[in-house]
Amino acid sequence: MFDNLNTQFDSLVVIALVVMISSVLLGIALAYFYMFIKREDGYVSDFPWTMAIMPPVVAVLIIMLANNLAAGIAVGGLFALTRFRSNQRNTEDIAYVLLTVVIGVIAGTGYVAFAFIFTLFMMAVILVLYFLRFGKTSEKNLALRIVVPESLNYENLFDDLLKKYCLSYAINRVRTIDFGTLFELTYHIVIKKSTKQKEMVDELRQRNGNLTITLTVQRFNQVD
Repeated sequence: MFDNLNTQFDSLVVIALVVMISSVLLGIALAYFYMFIKREDGYVSDFPWTMAIMPPVVAVLIIMLANNLAAGIAVGGLFALTRFRSNQRNTEDIAYVLLTVVIGVIAGTGYVAFAFIFTLFMMAVILVLYFLRFGKTSEKNLALRIVVPESLNYENLFDDLLKKYCLSYAINRVRTIDFGTLFELTYHIVIKKSTKQKEMVDELRQRNGNLTITLTVQRFNQVD
């Protein structure tokens, strides 16, 4: 009896290791593809982490819940509790929550040794991603806010300067401020390596009447 259990466990470990490694590689490949697509628009730096971590987590969950309806219903309840009762700061935190749930499910089904293997595997994956600074956005992705007077025609006013100093740029929002006496233009820009920010701001100030210009690091593809 115990020989059969050991044989089944060894077979499960081999299958799970193959699945985990394959799913991590697929997740990282998809994450790199996502970063390539979003390299100019910008993206939440935590999201590639989530894309790399989630596939092996979900894959192992599927393996462990195969042919176990009761466990599947229980995990569904846990997911609902996590979704509506917790307030995660970012997508990476949600992946960590799911990871802990999966570890609990594995241990709860009696595969304690495999729970240790899976935990160590995921810790190693996360540690490698951490040291590689995986998914970190460049500081060259910036949000540019330019305040212009109401009387100034701002359309295409700064295009030549932005082409001069930026690899790419796109206007995200135009809004009125100070009771409609001023306009605030918000751009997402990717500046060139050779760009000196002070020089760029000084030239922009000559166009907007020396009103406020703000440069901030852009972490999202949309500016609030």
